[in-house]
Amino acid sequence: MLDSAPFSSSPRVKLGLIGCGKAATRHLRIFRELPEVEVLGVSDLNPIKAQKFAEELGASWYTDWREMLERHPEIQVVDVAVPSGLHARVALPVMRDFKKHLLLEKPIALRPEEAQEMVTTAEDLDLKLVVIYQNRFNLPVKLVREALLSGYFGKPVLFSARFYWCRRQDYYDSAAWRGTWALDGGALAQQGAHHVDMLRWLGGEVESVYAQMATRLVDIEAEDILVGVIRFRNGALGTIEATTCARPKDLGAELTILGEKGSARLGGFAMNELVHLSFENGGLPVDEISKLQKNPPDPLGFAHRACLKAALAYLAGGPRDERLCVGREALNSLELIQALYESAERGEAVSFPFEIKKSRLGKGV
Repeated sequence: MLDSAPFSSSPRVKLGLIGCGKAATRHLRIFRELPEVEVLGVSDLNPIKAQKFAEELGASWYTDWREMLERHPEIQVVDVAVPSGLHARVALPVMRDFKKHLLLEKPIALRPEEAQEMVTTAEDLDLKLVVIYQNRFNLPVKLVREALLSGYFGKPVLFSARFYWCRRQDYYDSAAWRGTWALDGGALAQQGAHHVDMLRWLGGEVESVYAQMATRLVDIEAEDILVGVIRFRNGALGTIEATTCARPKDLGAELTILGEKGSARLGGFAMNELVHLSFENGGLPVDEISKLQKNPPDPLGFAHRACLKAALAYLAGGPRDERLCVGREALNSLELIQALYESAERGEAVSFPFEIKKSRLGKGV
């Protein structure tokens, strides 16, 4: 068993990457431009992908991630970018056998029991586990959350998230695991994971849900549209519309908040633009609103870059940015995803806490 190397005084995090797919490609582009990170090794079952990534990052490449970690004991953080249903299978031995901190693409896992085991393992071994939910770093989201916490909205009434995106059959055919219950899920679990996280992060604890789903336009196991109703413990109601059935192209995503004293709507492709914000009796200063109204242009994605920078700083021993989704907090959005699927499969409302009886998400890995 190898011990992880301690963090030095250098600000650069020594990182190993497992998985060279679509999610990792976004990380690669950002890592190349961040002085905070040094990628020492990359691993993928496909040697062509691994070699290509390694060349772009100036790293060594492997088809066996265990060999990568054995050859580079100085690696401090492992970026796990494999299909969601395999997160636990990789993350648990990375922590137990190699004592490495983790950076994971959303969601933390597909089965709550696996996610719980990952969190408990990280806590027991005093390791950090960060799940990437970059939309928390959108400037308009920052504005709305601060207004919520400061009481500008008053009594919460409604939290509504919806996205209408386009994913055709060729997208799902690009990888055998896409759209499967075992490794991926459908519109809700994958594309909608960010929106579910936003509902939980802003709306708080959930009391019950009711949902229906269907597979309408593509040939996959999971759903391409799900519509759900949520009752929050604070008395507010919520809705989610998650679909990849928009044709002929993406229509964007929205987040709407209604309260007794104000309302807000975020739009754009990923809740990155402030469409509306209004409060009774004035509310927030106009100059504060104008500064956070829209993410600045960034070819690599402003929020994704900001999230990864904050994660690397935290993983290097710095303070935690409160927008980071760390450890046990990552269980919240997965629980809500599973509840919505459970309700859709049962055909009835599901109250918290609940037992998974019919949800197929994550089964059969």
